[in-house]
Amino acid sequence: MIVEAAKLIADPQIGNRGTIGGDIAHGDPGNDHPAVMLALGARFVIRGPQGERTIPANGFFLGTYMTGLEPDEIMVAVIVPSLTPGTGYGFNKLKRKTGDFATAGSTVVLGLRGEICDGIRIALTNVGPCAFRADEAESLLKGEVIDDALIEEAAQNVMETCEPAEDLRGDVTYKTHMAAEMTRRSIRDALSGARRSAE
Repeated sequence: MIVEAAKLIADPQIGNRGTIGGDIAHGDPGNDHPAVMLALGARFVIRGPQGERTIPANGFFLGTYMTGLEPDEIMVAVIVPSLTPGTGYGFNKLKRKTGDFATAGSTVVLGLRGEICDGIRIALTNVGPCAFRADEAESLLKGEVIDDALIEEAAQNVMETCEPAEDLRGDVTYKTHMAAEMTRRSIRDALSGARRSAE
């Protein structure tokens, strides 16, 4: 998923010079890497004058251009757990053109035990002050056999959690509805991938 997301970030010149850590540490709510890291359950290794510490992605993003980094610290590593068999992912974002920031985006990682959703993380891009997890939508799906009705319930719940800023990419209503649609797509992609990886 990291590779697939990276292909959709910026243009080739920027993509070939930028770093994942720099993109994450920037704290831009429109960046794709933060939501990807939230969905993957990543951790960040931070180093400063007081030594080294590790911070989970969930809780690192505090607001627009605000993160858990102190002014005298830098990010030195990103730790991403391996996906286990029976796990799938989905990454979908609406954009005006190739390489653009997302109008709205959703990243999903879910695991299946049989047909039951054993665990799920849904992360959203550019529909709040920072990338964030849709905890309530996750709770609706965890422990359940996911069907179209549950996907729709989760998508509706996602819309309730969105607080996008209006900009040239769309107004609040449009971005909110697109967040729900990207979530529907990502859940379906993750579900299909989890079934394939369990075979």
